[in-house]
Formats: sequence, structure tokens, C-alpha cells
Amino acid sequence: MAANPKPSQTNAPAAGGGMPFKPALLLVLLLPVAVMMAPTATVLLAALMPTYAARLLDSSPGRFLTWTILGMNVVGALYFLHELWSLGEDFGVVAMVLGDPIGWLAVLAGAGCGWLLYLGMPAITARMAHTQSALRMRRCRRDLEKLVEDWGPGVARKD
Repeated sequence: MAANPKPSQTNAPAAGGGMPFKPALLLVLLLPVAVMMAPTATVLLAALMPTYAARLLDSSPGRFLTWTILGMNVVGALYFLHELWSLGEDFGVVAMVLGDPIGWLAVLAGAGCGWLLYLGMPAITARMAHTQSALRMRRCRRDLEKLVEDWGPGVARKD
């Protein structure tokens, strides 16, 4: 007698009713684009190395480190892409573009900003939560004072 599969083992679509994300399908769809734009793909492959390193380090479920560094790393890689596209998209130009130290500074600074954003966001969020809590307490104290004015000190009794 075969046991019923657990709900986590079924091939149900992702929450929200959409299709589940399939990285292999994305790779198959992007491969022809990468072949058509080979010099751009080569430059991006080299420029996004900090993102690959972050992906190896990131084991969290949402992969927030990877996504944060990817976004900022792409911004830094725009310097390389601008140089490549302005000089002509050719494999002879790729080596010259990737040899530019200012471009590498932009790429690594972008990735560094991604790290700073990822590491600093918990402190920023905690500060915002603390401020919201302090405002809420101030509002409650003000409301309590108004109640004491209207109903007397027995309303504010702390038993």
C-alpha cells in the first residue's frame, strides 16, 4: 500500500496561484540573448563576480544578501557597459574595457554599497520601529491625560 505524499512533496504551484520559478527555463531563454550579445555578456559575467561570491555565502531563505548586492553591483557595472557600448561592441574592446581600473572601482564600490545596505538595514529598521513606538506611547499618554481630565484620576489607576 502506497502512502500518500506529504503536501510539501506534491508539484503544486507556488503560493499565489502562479507558476513556480524555474531557473533552468530562464537559462534556456537567456542563452540565445547572451550569444547574440556575447561581448556584453562577457563583460557582465566578469563584472558580476561579487554577486556570485555573495550567492555562495548567502544561505538565507529569501537570499536578500544576494539580491541587494546584485542590484548595487549592476549599477556599478553600468560604467563597463557604457564604455563597451560607446567604443563598439567587439571582443577586441572587451579586454580594454575590463582592463580599466576605474571600472573595477565602480563595480566593487557598487558591491560594497550593497553590503553596507544589507548590513545597515537591521539598525535602520530597529530605529524606525523605536521611533514609531515612542510616538505611539506619547499618543497614549496624551489620551490618558485627556481621560483623567474628563473622568478623574481613578481612570489612570495602576492595579
